[in-house]
Amino acid sequence: MAFSIAVVGTGYWGRNHLRTLSALNTEGLLDRLIVCDVDEARAREMAEEFGCDWHTDALALKERFNINAATIATPTPQHAPLAIALMQQGVDVLVEKPLAMNEVEAEEIVAAAAANERLLMVGHLFRHHASIREACEMIARGELGPILHIESDRLSVRAPRPDIGVIAALGIHDMDICCDLLGDTTPVSVTATALPSDEDGIEDHAVIHLRFPKGTGGNPRGVPCVLTVSWRSRIQGKVRDLRIIGRDASLHIDYLDHGGFWVHRHPGNAHGQQWGGFDAAPRDRVELPLGEPSLTAELRRFIHASKGFTDEPLLTSGAVGVAGVRLVEAALASAASGSSVAFSQQAD
Repeated sequence: MAFSIAVVGTGYWGRNHLRTLSALNTEGLLDRLIVCDVDEARAREMAEEFGCDWHTDALALKERFNINAATIATPTPQHAPLAIALMQQGVDVLVEKPLAMNEVEAEEIVAAAAANERLLMVGHLFRHHASIREACEMIARGELGPILHIESDRLSVRAPRPDIGVIAALGIHDMDICCDLLGDTTPVSVTATALPSDEDGIEDHAVIHLRFPKGTGGNPRGVPCVLTVSWRSRIQGKVRDLRIIGRDASLHIDYLDHGGFWVHRHPGNAHGQQWGGFDAAPRDRVELPLGEPSLTAELRRFIHASKGFTDEPLLTSGAVGVAGVRLVEAALASAASGSSVAFSQQAD
């Protein structure tokens, strides 16, 4: 059976979807690729660049091309109406993150997927990063010992987005990954400080603190996480760095490196004097020869699931998308109020 997929929205990330799906097309994973944008000139331009069909009306794609699936990479306010309408037409959808503008819309999308028996994936693509999958397994096996804390930096230099700030655009990734690393546990509290950009109501730099329940990650005190996200990284430029500190070993992951990551060994929470002064603990490289870009892995999994090739649980289900939206709302509320926001109902 022929498999047709459409990309709705041709901004920066929509173009990445097109580029990746075009490459998967050469593998024979799909039979027809369609690009859709309300700007006809832009749709034509992308269609010519990637050798695919084009259209300007997302809600006419099913009738015109009999699409099986679609990825939605439009501005966030359009996610809910487009996703719901397409699923009502019998189309499987992958919606870029954040899933929706708020928790209510996100829940409506999940309900529409259930009511119409359609596949719903959400674009939390770093769950598909090979290093994150390996890190999750190492933590689950206890190789790091109890997790003491997690820290990350997701920095770049760019103009603020007009629809969402840096917490919803970048912070959502790192908050979600912390939940993933700790066995899909949610934090008990979220605290954030944000700096405003020139766009009214839009932040372009934030520091987010998550506090996970006691016992999480084998830590009787719970795991604290400190996440910095910024569009004003004028000194370092683009940084995608994650550090997971365990009692016996720690991981240093650079998301821009798809070939592997570093493990620093320090059994029993050994300190620097035990290996020579103030240097970092001795490290070993974990090679991941089969690692591929996260977006490629994510879209490949979406197509396989839509075709029915796999019945494995989705890494980025609708429930994950709803949790991501809730985390963003909590961080924004904390930044606005200057106080911590209670998140999980789990005992602490």
